[in-house]
Amino acid sequence: MAREDFELGPATLDEAAAVSRLLQEAARWITTWRAQLWDPALLGEDFVAPFIARGEMLTLKTGGEIAGVMILELEDPLFWPDRPLGEAAYVHKLAVRRAYAGQGLAAALLDYGADLTRLRGRDRLRLDCHPDLANYYAGLGFRPVDERVVRHPEAGEIRVARMERRLDPA
Repeated sequence: MAREDFELGPATLDEAAAVSRLLQEAARWITTWRAQLWDPALLGEDFVAPFIARGEMLTLKTGGEIAGVMILELEDPLFWPDRPLGEAAYVHKLAVRRAYAGQGLAAALLDYGADLTRLRGRDRLRLDCHPDLANYYAGLGFRPVDERVVRHPEAGEIRVARMERRLDPA
């Protein structure tokens, strides 16, 4: 899919239901190939609305339909408590609707997040993922930083691979 075939931007509050449905769809799909990573019951509109209100929930639309989403936060003290404030932006809940899988939408969302990160004067884009996904993100320009166990408030203790992409100046 060519970049001109889709639109990237922040989600709006009237899109909360659609964003929530996409995340829940992704959470259910994940369980078809591995243990549950995200609990669909916790990904309702009440979960997505604060991210949307802060401008942190990004969408990729094609034909007017939300095909992908991603949270881009400026700080992440839970997964990255050992890193200085202000040097990176942090990716969470990257998801693409299954009907659009394999078309480069995740890469487009990450590139858009990188552009926004540079515009905010930061030179790194970071994410945490299940260690099984580290190679996927390495293919999208991220390098492994480390693996660690994090105590998540909803998920309990989880092992994550922390990944980082250095960004060229804007």
